[in-house]
Amino acid sequence: MKMVVFHNAADDSYINTVENFRGAKATGEVVTAYFKSAAADSGTPGVTGYDAIAMVCTNGEEDRAVEELANAMTRNASVITIADDVNSVYACQNITSISSITLSATGNYRNVEAITNSAAVTRTLTTAESGKLFTVDMSTVDNNVTITLPVATTAGTAGVYYDFCFLVDSDDDADFILTTGVDAIDFYGSIIQGAANSTVRDIDGDASKLTIDGSASQDLEGMRMTVLCDGANWHLTGYGTVAIGTAHVVLATAA
Repeated sequence: MKMVVFHNAADDSYINTVENFRGAKATGEVVTAYFKSAAADSGTPGVTGYDAIAMVCTNGEEDRAVEELANAMTRNASVITIADDVNSVYACQNITSISSITLSATGNYRNVEAITNSAAVTRTLTTAESGKLFTVDMSTVDNNVTITLPVATTAGTAGVYYDFCFLVDSDDDADFILTTGVDAIDFYGSIIQGAANSTVRDIDGDASKLTIDGSASQDLEGMRMTVLCDGANWHLTGYGTVAIGTAHVVLATAA
């Protein structure tokens, strides 16, 4: 197997196999090489994609650059560096730099992190974690999890959001606590309480801390909460399987 390498920058590189090369096109001082995408090709029939490596070439020598690219990829070597902008090394005389490395469109997957109460957890989330899905397991005896959100009024928090999905039922003494961190910063929104009498639990800005109380009910499997910051407060939507009459979701004005 032969590998071809492209370095656009020290932190932007691409590698694929010669066997995955699918052709090249030269036009307007640019040669674009296409490779079958490992990220998009899952092996499922009809699910494929192609990566594109666009390289700048000498004006008027596009045809020569394509021929040179073909010759470079047939060399007797296991690793062939086609273009290296970091060290100014090029396998083709008429290819002078890389203009872009474009990966094929693939499924859009969220970052996922597991939170368990195998030990007590006290954690403040960061804006860099925005968009993350947290899977939550509160099944270990007595340990609480306390998650503090970034301060909503800090620059850069507008648009930050997180999802929490509860995978299993909780222990009867394990609480999951979500707090804004500041008394003056509140939750707005609702949680749909399921079971036989599906009802909306309204949260209208009178709470800065929300506790899922394990001692009131352990029925957490399937519960979900999403919080979204508007730059001043947090908007909350959610679903829980516990009937509305159960004091399962406890609100507090103090963060």
